[in-house]
Amino acid sequence: MQKKRILLTGASTGIGAATATIFAENGAEIVSLDIKEAPEHSNKHIYCDLSNPSAIDEAIEKLEGTFDALLNIAGVPGTVPAETIMRVNTIGLRQLTERVFEKLNNNAAIVNVASIAGFNWARRLKDHLELLAIDDYNEAVAWCANRDMDGNTAYHFSKEAVVVYSMQLAGRGIKRGIRANSVSPGPVATPLLPAFKEQAGHGQLDWVISEIGGAAEPDDIGRAIFYLASEQSNCVNGVDITIDRGFSAGLAMGW
Repeated sequence: MQKKRILLTGASTGIGAATATIFAENGAEIVSLDIKEAPEHSNKHIYCDLSNPSAIDEAIEKLEGTFDALLNIAGVPGTVPAETIMRVNTIGLRQLTERVFEKLNNNAAIVNVASIAGFNWARRLKDHLELLAIDDYNEAVAWCANRDMDGNTAYHFSKEAVVVYSMQLAGRGIKRGIRANSVSPGPVATPLLPAFKEQAGHGQLDWVISEIGGAAEPDDIGRAIFYLASEQSNCVNGVDITIDRGFSAGLAMGW
């Protein structure tokens, strides 16, 4: 990662801050995007509100040079309004990525943070493709509003869409050597964990954490992101990596 330039959203707290630290310790230059103050290891910090298309465009205008990796880590839980969830987790992520795509160097990497909540993306693939085909930010918001989703439903749908979008990007970038992958964490010990517990229902996430032996640490997710953005994963493209201490496997196999 020596002298690599990294563009990182959601960099100020949680997984984003841990990831910024890992990249900085490996010699990367960090350009961070967030609605909060700059993280410790940011070389340049730009305010960016993914729920506001104008704010995204303003942030893009402040970017200088090109990048070796785009890490889309910013996200909100299912306890906020459904429209906000879709704006931040999917529509804003997509708009930012589309605007930045030409600023990525050949052989760059894109890593998007999804969730184990996006596990069932294939069941609604037609809907996801329909949403992701809408180029206009506000039209995409209106499309989501017509589906009448509550917060929990919107969260699952938003993270499914991130998995699908990552696979789309994997094909688009292949001629330039640009790889795109996603990671799907289970419970992670970040400031958002109480909100996810509220979203999942009383005691349910506590039970999950107990069954798998504890929530992951932000560093655990950050190291996977680092791997996907490095030359060590040159042949890994269009993949979603689940990071949940085996919880998804346990559900599938009944243990």
